[in-house]
Amino acid sequence: MRIGRADDCGLRLEHPSISRAHAELFARDGRWQLVDLHSKNGSFVEGARIDSAVIDTSCWLRFGDVHCEFALLDGAAAEADARRRSERRLTATACTAHLDAIARNDSADDASGQSLPDASLRAVAELAGCSRGFLLVDTHGRYRVLAALALEPSQMIGREFAGSLSAVTRAIEQRRPVVFNDIGGDAWPGACASVVQGGLRTLVCLPLLDGDRVLGAIYADRREPGPPLTTLDLELLEAFAERTALWLIAHRAREDLAMVPPTPLDWNSILGERMLET
Repeated sequence: MRIGRADDCGLRLEHPSISRAHAELFARDGRWQLVDLHSKNGSFVEGARIDSAVIDTSCWLRFGDVHCEFALLDGAAAEADARRRSERRLTATACTAHLDAIARNDSADDASGQSLPDASLRAVAELAGCSRGFLLVDTHGRYRVLAALALEPSQMIGREFAGSLSAVTRAIEQRRPVVFNDIGGDAWPGACASVVQGGLRTLVCLPLLDGDRVLGAIYADRREPGPPLTTLDLELLEAFAERTALWLIAHRAREDLAMVPPTPLDWNSILGERMLET
């Protein structure tokens, strides 16, 4: 199976760090082998760059900046994986129904008084298995926190939060999700040291977009061990982000956000010299 960005690849990975023909995975004499096809950004097995390697056990592969889990599954393991995927979809469906119920209310509050930004943040945190996070929104060229979960302003300005700031900046600048999984110390380049220094095991930041325009971002992380975020998880999380973006667009049209009084948690002041301009 050829891996890369080209249309004829068996595993097609649409990512700028992936070459058109990046690597090839095949079975020979009952063993799996991975061969790098002279890619620009390399192929890795458990964090070690390879030209070719025999894979005998389940492990993590990385192609450029894209992580893939290689697993040898028997029938029982395949059934368990299918059940887990089904459970994740059911959880996402329940969260989506909750968000839709809140969005239908003109005041954006449900019977419990929960706002859609707060509900969206909690839905992302629950599905990602994270314990804390925040929802960032752009109001007239300045970013501020509209909702927060288990985070105080003082926690966002310390050195241990530098990796999180890098993730938010990266998601907004590149207009695509940023995901970090602690999988044996092999993380996306450029942010691993600061993220690991902060003790994070999982991190996700989803930009909120109106076309190419950035409306804000949803960030969540955890320090506790747990399963890594998968492609399925990211697809479900992006659906929550899309619903939140639609809510922001609708409320911006009514200028509701402009009427919200300023809060002390202003993202521009936290970022300092790395101020994000819209």
